[in-house]
Amino acid sequence: MDNTGNSFGLPQLIIAILFVIGYAFFHVRYSDAPVIKRNFKRFLILRNLENRYRPFLSKYFIFYNALDPSQRIIFERRVQKFIDMKQFIPRGGIKEVTAEMKAMIAGCAIQITFGYPEVYFRHFWRILIYPDNYYSAITRKYHKGEVNIGGIIVLSWKGFSEGFMDPVDGRNLGFHEMAHALRLINIVDNGEYDFYDRTIMNEFEAEAQLETVKILNSPEGTSLFRNYCVTNPDEFFSVAVECFFERPADFRNYNPKLYGLLSLILKSDPFALYSSSKSEKIAS
Repeated sequence: MDNTGNSFGLPQLIIAILFVIGYAFFHVRYSDAPVIKRNFKRFLILRNLENRYRPFLSKYFIFYNALDPSQRIIFERRVQKFIDMKQFIPRGGIKEVTAEMKAMIAGCAIQITFGYPEVYFRHFWRILIYPDNYYSAITRKYHKGEVNIGGIIVLSWKGFSEGFMDPVDGRNLGFHEMAHALRLINIVDNGEYDFYDRTIMNEFEAEAQLETVKILNSPEGTSLFRNYCVTNPDEFFSVAVECFFERPADFRNYNPKLYGLLSLILKSDPFALYSSSKSEKIAS
């Protein structure tokens, strides 16, 4: 009996496999399903930033604007991947998470982790956005922002956007909360665990403790850092990150050792970047 007409040869098998792979890739690329975002988006290669997000990077991020064109493309693509990987959830009367919200939140995360190309805060895959300060059932207090070890970042959009009104005042809720997330994902057992040098972090914390003692024994306003930093080591780190990106020259002049250690931790040097960018603009 001749079964030639019903045979399924190697070419057809290859076509079928390629079809399945293509369908799976398409589904993962364009799906907004939480399970896809949490478990599969990270495997996708970087893609170009969607045009709707780019204006907000140019408008709000000095760091991004100071990068050379090739580095800006990398920054953009990483912002897109961060957006693709996260579930942005409106809360408390916000009807829609806008392109501006997504671009600014992702921009903060990528600026903090620009020295770590593979870090996207995978553990924190849900981002809740409230219009204003919100009440936390965990702390029983009102907050502007919170990083929950359960995998959630919570932000007050009012508090977040206020951080960009003055880009050089050393106060930015986005950088602050992403700095908390950075420290947490380095100690939580996840795919991005233990990525920065703990020895350098220990040196930073020892220097931070000296600065804390100095602040506690000096008149308010003497330190570059606001007094909230003395709350605990985590808050000191986050406050320092705010100054690191918004007031790098002042930070470097105030405490070169602390600035240098933070630069090693983040694998970034905004003082050098901003100075180089200014020099290039003057030369042109």
